[in-house]
Amino acid sequence: MEPWQIIVAVIQGLIEWLPISSEGQVVLFVYNFGQVPSDELLSLVVWLHLGTTLSVLVRYPRTILDVLTMRDRRLLRLLVIATIGTAVTAIPLYVFLKNSLAAFHGEMMNMFVGILLLATAFVLYLPTRSTDRETTSHPPNDVGDREAISTGLVQGFAVLPGLSRSGVTVSALLMQRVDKETALRFSFLMSVPAVIGILAVEVFFGNAVPSSIGILDLVAMELMVFVVGLASMEFLLRLARTISFWKLCLVLALIAIAFGLPALL
Repeated sequence: MEPWQIIVAVIQGLIEWLPISSEGQVVLFVYNFGQVPSDELLSLVVWLHLGTTLSVLVRYPRTILDVLTMRDRRLLRLLVIATIGTAVTAIPLYVFLKNSLAAFHGEMMNMFVGILLLATAFVLYLPTRSTDRETTSHPPNDVGDREAISTGLVQGFAVLPGLSRSGVTVSALLMQRVDKETALRFSFLMSVPAVIGILAVEVFFGNAVPSSIGILDLVAMELMVFVVGLASMEFLLRLARTISFWKLCLVLALIAIAFGLPALL
């Protein structure tokens, strides 16, 4: 593996679950330091998501098995609904980007996600002013059909370089007052069919793997993405268990905005 490939794998695994666009950061880094033709950039980004998808499967093996064997029909329905919503917005954008990819305004997209998360933090903070407890007269919601379709539609826009998938999906769920751990978990799970679907689209268009990267190097990159992605996922889940709704949003917002500051310089 070349040094730039190692760095790209770490970037993908480390920030996939943060409100920073891993796609935007990977595209920008590879464009400037990698050795991949511009028409293969999006293909590489899509395939690197396979590593983080594998980390979800390892983190939630029983849940995935229950869905595949239809033991958990409710979760299966919600994931199908979310995936349909994602396809509605993601496929047209993906086809467009295949012909006119530009890693434009990546930092500004981070700023947008950060502002969205700040708004979420503010909305969730208001009920806590009158009580020290996090539970209020309006307890957190569970994920239902409405939350699944709206979050799926939002997830599809994350095909745009610079727009964070995890940032917009978690924010969308929290804005609908879904429990923070449930929001993170559902965001992780709904990424699996989305990545599999976009890989299917990639293969359909005849781009099985980026030809500029050897198979062994790509496999090694996927393994690194998997390991780093699993570790970063576990860290975020532990963080969610120790801080309140609005504080979680505030932390994620500050991270996103920090990565967007270069656009203002």
